Amino acid sequence: MKKLILILVVSFFIQISFSQWVHTLNGISMWSLGKNLSGHVYAGTSGTIRSIYKTTNYGTSWDTVLSGGVTNFLFIACDSGNTVCAANGSNGLMKSTNNGANWTNISSSTFNNKNVQSVVCGKSGYVYVGTITGGIFRSTDNGTTFPDNTLTTLTIVTLAVDKYNSNIIYAGASSGSPPNYGFYRSTDAGTTWSSNLNPLNIWGIVQKPWGIFTITTSSPYPYDKSTNGGLNWTTVSNLPGAMRGITLDLPDNYVYTSGNGGVFRSTNDGTSFTNWDLTYSANQIVNVSNRIFVAVSGTTNGGVYWRSYPLGIKQINNNVPENFALYQNYPNPFNPNTKIRFSLPSPSEGGVQAVKLVIYDVLGREVTSLIPPLWGGKEGLQPGTYEAEWDASYYPSGVYFYMLAAGDYTETKKMIMVK
Repeated sequence: MKKLILILVVSFFIQISFSQWVHTLNGISMWSLGKNLSGHVYAGTSGTIRSIYKTTNYGTSWDTVLSGGVTNFLFIACDSGNTVCAANGSNGLMKSTNNGANWTNISSSTFNNKNVQSVVCGKSGYVYVGTITGGIFRSTDNGTTFPDNTLTTLTIVTLAVDKYNSNIIYAGASSGSPPNYGFYRSTDAGTTWSSNLNPLNIWGIVQKPWGIFTITTSSPYPYDKSTNGGLNWTTVSNLPGAMRGITLDLPDNYVYTSGNGGVFRSTNDGTSFTNWDLTYSANQIVNVSNRIFVAVSGTTNGGVYWRSYPLGIKQINNNVPENFALYQNYPNPFNPNTKIRFSLPSPSEGGVQAVKLVIYDVLGREVTSLIPPLWGGKEGLQPGTYEAEWDASYYPSGVYFYMLAAGDYTETKKMIMVK
């Protein structure tokens, strides 16, 4: 595996610059981005260099995990284990079962000789592949076979799995004109699919606790919202150009879109968007830890750019407490902001320790994480007392639970939001 050391970012704990983009993989035309549960990011090319790159340190350096590809890498998906799948156009699907160390090719003949455009990993063993004018192919044996084919005339450019129900799959189709574009959903793990529920060229789908949102390349580029699982749609606002990527940050669920004109950010649930200081035409975009990654085409400005955003967590003091502690949030009840304080003693082995501070709804579904892996995982947190703030402006009223986990310690408390 060839190692590319592109840029060294020197940062101290919670002393990260939030003011500028960092350009990596400079001059390499990039299209696709994917991430796994460990926070590793995979990036696929769209130019004469046909490779997949991987970073395990949030963009500081990249490994070449696949080189000599046949054509562009258009979509990358990871499952909850070690499998990585990459849509590779006329070459079919590239698949790795060991986090990108080795790859096998599933040829386009498996997909009726249709170009592979998109891919997503669903519940255990399920893989969904979107093709150009060939619809969706489904595997239930981790990509060994793809016997099922539905929506057979459509070009599927994006796929997503529902956060709360892995039997619900969403698909975005784009083929220039109706009826060959739109939003489709399956409620039985891809066995059957709905009719077209939103007649636009759908290139990106994200889900928040209060709805599903889409971006499009169809003028006037509406940012659309559905609060009933995609059955009905309303337009929240119009974006300034055709968009090809969308992601959310943590913990605020701010929206970031990417496409013609660069990267755009909304802090008010999509009511308005402003350019986030990147104006190069952009493709796919992902959020990892507290960093936004975006793929940019071209040999001059091409590459993967990343930028950090601040989170509402701060160290109150560095006095070393004797025991773990999770305090009651305040105010409680709250509307819409609340603060959560916690204390971390010195770990028995010394150094820093991995910490999680997660919020769940009353059904036990994870709503957000207030400590990203960059601070609470590999780098860890120093002993001391911290305070995290949660802005729940766009969450519904009700009972929520927050859990602190560090080492062998876990504790959960209840809080109430009243609007």
